Amino acid sequence: MFKNLTVRIVAPHERDRANELLKRDHYLGELPHGSMLMQVVEHDGRWVALLDWGPPAHRLADRDEWIGWTDQQRAERLSLGVMNRRFCILGNTRMPNLASRSLGLAIASLPEHWEQLHGYRPLFAETFTDIEAYEGTCYKATGWEPIGHTKGFGRHRADYYQHHGRIKKLWIKTINRNTRRILTAMDLPAAYRKAVNKQIPERSLPLKKGQCDSLRDWMREHVVDPRAENRKFPLSSLLAFIAMALLAGRKNLAEIQRYGQFLTPAQRRWLDWPLKKGTRLRAAPSYKALYNLLGKLDPHAFAEAMTSWLQHHHGTLPRALAVDGKWVRDSVLTVCLSDHETGAPVAVGIAAQKPRTEENKREGEQTVAPRLYEQISLENATVTGDANFDNQPQAQALGQKGADYILQLKDPNRHAYQRACQKAETTPFLPTLKNPNAGMVDSTNAP
Repeated sequence: MFKNLTVRIVAPHERDRANELLKRDHYLGELPHGSMLMQVVEHDGRWVALLDWGPPAHRLADRDEWIGWTDQQRAERLSLGVMNRRFCILGNTRMPNLASRSLGLAIASLPEHWEQLHGYRPLFAETFTDIEAYEGTCYKATGWEPIGHTKGFGRHRADYYQHHGRIKKLWIKTINRNTRRILTAMDLPAAYRKAVNKQIPERSLPLKKGQCDSLRDWMREHVVDPRAENRKFPLSSLLAFIAMALLAGRKNLAEIQRYGQFLTPAQRRWLDWPLKKGTRLRAAPSYKALYNLLGKLDPHAFAEAMTSWLQHHHGTLPRALAVDGKWVRDSVLTVCLSDHETGAPVAVGIAAQKPRTEENKREGEQTVAPRLYEQISLENATVTGDANFDNQPQAQALGQKGADYILQLKDPNRHAYQRACQKAETTPFLPTLKNPNAGMVDSTNAP
């Protein structure tokens, strides 16, 4: 019987029919907004089930904790998830296990169908079931995982949630076995980058209020204000804002300034931005204000203050760090030691101001990086770097700090590259047991 079940995309000219059937047979009725994908399950050409898929919920505490992504990652990568907004067995159709069979068939075809319409494959699907009316048996039978419950609120407007009191069970279905690893990776694979939305204004600060206050106070104590006039914004407020924008992943001055435009009134108050005269509004700093400040600011003092504050508050350093250099305005080279997972810097240094060339970049990175290693604890950390860091002083500096390291070798004419190739031909990357019957090594007694 089920061999005759098929699933396909509902064609545009069939949408009216599908909406009428949902209105008739689904307890929530038809969808109030347009569909991003609607599937129909057919049995010998007869419609027996409908499924509608749309964008995932903007925020779900249990889902976001389950994935483990940062607020910035969630804002940019949310489109890699989809929500099953409607699943309806039509009319008086009665077949054993029809719901689970239809759902399984639909979810198996979902990546291909979504890619046909939107150009990329999603990584996970989510849905809700009303705990007072449904057990969610068909979702459980098709491998969906219950990961929590809602708090009885629904999104009413961009920044407003309305309490409706209906607590629902949240289900997640991974579409790729590496879903969580991909969603939390520092860089997305090319196949998923089309889904990334860099234009979403993410209002979540990377720091809590107490940390924000601490950072502002730290900047006030450790950095001298270079401005002789136009001090509408306190120096500590601007530097704390710039630092948080960098921690949130903003990479240039335009992105930093735009980040400020979308902060909430409460967040602007945390940053101590001044009130507009005669109003209760706090304006964000302009591009010109930020540009003028950074043009006069001692970049070394700012980098040292930021690094010392990060070390004072960071706690245990992440086990995986990446060292890399980036040019600012083609004249200032910044070198960052960053968290591999989130990209957030844990130490920052400034190289000598020289014209932008590959030689100056390599020289600047090799000079500044060892200073960063000295400033922080690298015990039990693994540091990765590109070919600009593949020299003996870098390796020695990392080894002396107790860090493991992975440094890229690119030049086939170098002796180190040739030795590495020889080692790779004769030495396995993973150790093998000489006696296959010896069993597992007890790590507690291993040297």
